[in-house]
Amino acid sequence: MKIIFSILFLVCAFFIYQFNAMQFWLLERNYSWTMAKALPYIFAVIIGLLLAYTFAKGFKLKSKVLKFGAVTLFFALPFALVFALHPIYDGDFSSQGVDVVNSKVTTDSKYNLMVITIPDCPFCLESIARLKMIKKQHPEAQILFSVCSSDTSKLELYKEQIAGAFDIELAAQLEESVKLANGSFPTFFRVEKGVPVYKWSNNQFGAGAIDDFIGGL
Repeated sequence: MKIIFSILFLVCAFFIYQFNAMQFWLLERNYSWTMAKALPYIFAVIIGLLLAYTFAKGFKLKSKVLKFGAVTLFFALPFALVFALHPIYDGDFSSQGVDVVNSKVTTDSKYNLMVITIPDCPFCLESIARLKMIKKQHPEAQILFSVCSSDTSKLELYKEQIAGAFDIELAAQLEESVKLANGSFPTFFRVEKGVPVYKWSNNQFGAGAIDDFIGGL
């Protein structure tokens, strides 16, 4: 049992180090975004159970209190470390957004997801990996990365990261786009017939919202 415990401890350390990679690995195997988000946390609980069990069976401690404390620690440790490094936020599993009515912003009718962004925005840049994964999983998703600027040079960094995976352009209706996003960037919009009909803020566009969008394709 001591050997098994040691192996599990190494597995636990590797799993925590590769936590994000595991989520992308699941997505690449066509798991839903919700399942890819949830399964690593569930796996952390399972590892904790196995660590606690193998420690209890493999190590003899005279003090029952000390042994109980150690078992509890090894049970809780994997999930606690994962949660500390990768917290679960309200929007991670929720699909709740806001209906858009009377939008003055329009786009090409081929798009079903529009992302309103601004130049040099770290959160906008960070969103590109999610959008590329959505496009890879679902080629039918037509995505427009709309940048609120009149300076074409502001597109270059985003273009480099997007690398042709989906479309990017300057916002055609600059002021109206900023108003539509309520000054929060990036903001994600479900588009129907060229009109934004539903929106999610960056904090809301988590696994649940992505699955909701994909389900509507």
